[in-house]
Amino acid sequence: MKLLGISCGRDMGNSEILLKHALKAAEETGKAEVELIRLHDYNILPCDGCELCTILRVQGKPLRCKHSPTDDDFFQLMDHVKASDGLIIAAPAYHLLPPGILTVMLNRVHCAGFYNGTKINEERSRVCASIAVGGTDWTNLTLPVINLTCTELCGSKMNLVDQMLAQDAPAIGSIAAYPEALERAALLGRRVAEAMGTPNAEVKYVGDRQEVCPICHNSLLELRGDKLYCPICNLSGTASTENGKVSVHWEQGVEMSRFSPYGAHEHHTRREGTRARIAANQEKITELRAKWKDYLTPVKPVHE
Repeated sequence: MKLLGISCGRDMGNSEILLKHALKAAEETGKAEVELIRLHDYNILPCDGCELCTILRVQGKPLRCKHSPTDDDFFQLMDHVKASDGLIIAAPAYHLLPPGILTVMLNRVHCAGFYNGTKINEERSRVCASIAVGGTDWTNLTLPVINLTCTELCGSKMNLVDQMLAQDAPAIGSIAAYPEALERAALLGRRVAEAMGTPNAEVKYVGDRQEVCPICHNSLLELRGDKLYCPICNLSGTASTENGKVSVHWEQGVEMSRFSPYGAHEHHTRREGTRARIAANQEKITELRAKWKDYLTPVKPVHE
């Protein structure tokens, strides 16, 4: 079985070193054929919100992206993803978030998951894990975004097996000062290798980071009115403290999450409702766009 590692940081930077430790440990289990990709080697054009994929979906036609497979390297990258049984994404923290190239890729995945009429997942089991590295403790959103990307590349199956965060390693190679992080990365690699081939419904999360959501395993909460929500899975709950430990009582389970058939149905139902409102106000929309079209000329870069 194939395990794909995607490095989103500097060449031989800390995140790549940890990723290589994970891949090597996975390979040594004898259960994984490993492959490494540096995301910065791939030219990925950003999604520009043209909505072609959405329009085709509404029309019941095969989905495709406005960017063809020859426009950039994105579809080649997706071919590697589709061929994998396991996935590890490693990235540094750039001002609380992973590098922008990761979210550029993620923005394209929504449509690309259906390119050539074939879902990335194909209902096939694929497991994933994440590695994040920060120069300080300013890493708050890094792991959740990497985890979301990982699971989206699994076809929205929440098959996260493990996650790890190493901090206080800002300089290239400085992760060498933290042998425990190197050992933790190797453990992560072995865990992914052991999980590959497990049916989707049987994949277990074995990570040891503190979490609040048992579905996406993130530690973030969003306050809406008097309820707390997982900002990724969209489940609601209430918090309590016992023996100095905060816990959340969730009111729904995975069957009501964003990534369940129920969640997908609710998402598309809401979109259809907004489209009906837009259609009823098309004249106003046309007038509004015409009114503001010539206000301010965008400043463009000067090339000598």
